[in-house]
Amino acid sequence: MDDYASPGAVSARHNALSRREFLRRLAVVGLAPAALLAACSQPAAAPTSAPAAAPTTAPAAAPTTAPAAAPTTAAARTAAPAATTAPAAAATTAPAAAATRAATSAPAATSAPTAQAAATAAPGQAAQVSKLTIAAVQGNEDQALKAVAPLYQQQKGVAIEIVEFPYDQLYEKLVTTFQANTASYDLAMMDDPWMPKFGTSGWLQPLEQFGFTRDPDIPPVVYEVGTWPPPRGPVPPSEKGKPQQLLGITIVGNVEIFMYRKDLTPEPKSWDDVLANAKKLNKPGSMAGYIIRGKATNPVVADFLPMLWSFGGDVFDTSWNVVIDSPESLRAVKFLVQDLKSVAESGAENVDAADRSRLMAIGQGYQSTVWPAEVTSIVENPQVSQVTGKVGYIPIPAGPSGKGVGMMGNWLLGIPKASKNGQAAADFIKWLISPETQKTYVEKGGIPSRKSILNDPALNQKQPFFAALAKSLEAVPNWRPRTDQWNAVETILGTNLNGALAGLNDPEAAMKAAAEQIRNQMKQAGY
Repeated sequence: MDDYASPGAVSARHNALSRREFLRRLAVVGLAPAALLAACSQPAAAPTSAPAAAPTTAPAAAPTTAPAAAPTTAAARTAAPAATTAPAAAATTAPAAAATRAATSAPAATSAPTAQAAATAAPGQAAQVSKLTIAAVQGNEDQALKAVAPLYQQQKGVAIEIVEFPYDQLYEKLVTTFQANTASYDLAMMDDPWMPKFGTSGWLQPLEQFGFTRDPDIPPVVYEVGTWPPPRGPVPPSEKGKPQQLLGITIVGNVEIFMYRKDLTPEPKSWDDVLANAKKLNKPGSMAGYIIRGKATNPVVADFLPMLWSFGGDVFDTSWNVVIDSPESLRAVKFLVQDLKSVAESGAENVDAADRSRLMAIGQGYQSTVWPAEVTSIVENPQVSQVTGKVGYIPIPAGPSGKGVGMMGNWLLGIPKASKNGQAAADFIKWLISPETQKTYVEKGGIPSRKSILNDPALNQKQPFFAALAKSLEAVPNWRPRTDQWNAVETILGTNLNGALAGLNDPEAAMKAAAEQIRNQMKQAGY
């Protein structure tokens, strides 16, 4: 339970809806706190155990830490993988509840692709396939995937087996499976920061060979995040000169956006407006003018990066020079740890995404950044929220640079190199992202990236953040630096940033220390 409500942030003064009662309501609607955390943040710590079915020792080249993505609670870290086969006519179990049960039950038997794996179809021609197996993350991210999978068998005659793993275990499982070049999975669900490792290692099949072309209804940045080497920003030294290939297609179109109480003020246009409104509405003990997600490592970095970019700062320049201690970056750091902290909740250095959503939902926070899963699961969920219909959603406000920059947190589907069912797997992806399927996918809680879906007036009535998400994608959000060293870099930056937020160090000293450590890390990695 402490993973959900941090003692330093959610104190007894937040009594409009007690932590116990809030969690009880979450349980009633089938939402596990671990699933919420998995949907809106990423771990900075290394996995502590391998999944039940994984080899007991990882090959020498396997990374010892997962790239930054969803945090995993103690329960999730010990969870066994769960296999879900989507029968043609059977109803799909409620996704959130299924994820909770999977984390506490014995592992289900997972069958590898059957006889259909014996034949490899030529590009453009799918062999006769009866089942496709998907390795997926366990949590909110795959609930819509599980919900629509039975339709594929009904329409195409191909069963979809979804094998779920908690976040860090999924990364470990994919790495060891890919290194062994075994055809355990036909499709793999991937967090976008994993692309540097998977792309550099050549573990995924290029999708162009299966007839993928760019759809004008899907923003270009959605294709770019699944392309390796990266089409913009710094390119790792080992990848320079390599041809760009599409290796993954987005199925969860996450972009970090901004939320505020629209019943209290007009929308903020800039970070200056954010601070002014925070000062006006901050009431210690009853409402925080700004909710800082300040927990060490990934949480505080995820909260900070859109602010950093909007202030004209960055972690690296286009040549991999460390610039987190530049004047522009320092200005953003001071804005967070001095200006916003003065109007934030107490104990901000301990607050994670679930704490942020809860404070917003019980009316004790005015504004903050937010991931879509927090909106659907908590802030706009009438069974747990007291502010439904009162919150506005907009792209990240503009900084001194004159623009606001969101951050991508997409989940993609890719086809492992070892899969013998490449064309059949590609056909499933095409079906999943088609306009017709996406309508059903959204009804089941999926986060789309199609402009026509995000801008649909009727859907915006049901999902009030869709318009902000559409604008954020069109404005070209940024992604975390495309390097397999990002997890280490994020840990360094997040530790020092959290220390400054907690008052253990001043901003200049904290960023000087972070910059020096990051430079050493990158130098050792050959940058």
